Amino acid sequence: MLHHERLGKLLPTAAMVGVLAMLAACSPGPSTSDEAAEPPAGSGGQPAGADPVSGQHPLLAAALEMDPQVRAVVGRLTEACLRDAGLDRFPAQLPAGLPGPAVAPPQQSPTLAEATANGYGIRAAETAGQADAEAGATTERFTWPSPAEERRYQEALTGAADGETLTDDAGNPTLGGCVGEARSVVYGEVAAPPSPVTVIDEAARAGYGADPTVTSATAAWSDCLQQEGQPQLLDPADARRFAQYFHYPVGERPGGRVPEGGPWPAEVAREKEIELAVADAGCADRTGLREAQRLAWEKALDAAVDRHDAELSGYRDAMAAALRQGQQALAG
Repeated sequence: MLHHERLGKLLPTAAMVGVLAMLAACSPGPSTSDEAAEPPAGSGGQPAGADPVSGQHPLLAAALEMDPQVRAVVGRLTEACLRDAGLDRFPAQLPAGLPGPAVAPPQQSPTLAEATANGYGIRAAETAGQADAEAGATTERFTWPSPAEERRYQEALTGAADGETLTDDAGNPTLGGCVGEARSVVYGEVAAPPSPVTVIDEAARAGYGADPTVTSATAAWSDCLQQEGQPQLLDPADARRFAQYFHYPVGERPGGRVPEGGPWPAEVAREKEIELAVADAGCADRTGLREAQRLAWEKALDAAVDRHDAELSGYRDAMAAALRQGQQALAG
């Protein structure tokens, strides 16, 4: 593993921690080709402008807040290590790790005002993405001066190059180079416990899906949609997914029912999107689906967090300690 004097003074004597909650994907170096974009789907997990389902448990929220802060510290320590290694030119966004797990609430219908004005926000999201791309086009694209320089960066970053995977003494995948050293500084001799967030998310979703009030309200919502002349759809998330294919080709794996005859020209597709979104919103209002979703999600999430309270508290405390240790290293 590449070792540098600045971080070496801070490293513990124990072996470097391996793959934890923030395991880095570490596909170092910037891509010189544009990534293939999937069809935009409004603004994130909710329809454009809609308030997400409430009910974020305070303990869960505190634990989730730790992850991006710790990853940011790891990134700053990694950058310092690279500079100490004589690398003063590298991508601005270092691959410090994959985003940690999250708990996403169930998809809700747009409000009637949102639906009337903008449907599900599919084209609005596309427009925003194009504006971001145009703004980014004014920034000079990062390029390596030579393949040798890129390889040098990769080896300094992770201790490996050309897709090689490092393993620890037990044969588990691990990280070397500056990322590995930075993580060792942050976590110290005791590895952070595995994040229980994914387990909590799965338990909350199972509880939510089994709630009879949601099942009843969703069935009523689906019947209402058909009475409005719309196809039979499973839930608001299914309706929003269906609406994407007014605009975009279905492809090989649509993941559910799709409109026949699409995609359509932009104006026609927008009309169809708004028509479906308005019916979706109106049916959600008449059947009380939003309130049923909110209450069921809060109940299910609280129950899931309570069942895993000890693990979640331990994870939050360990991440808080890692954050303090990383900040102290940066300050020193």
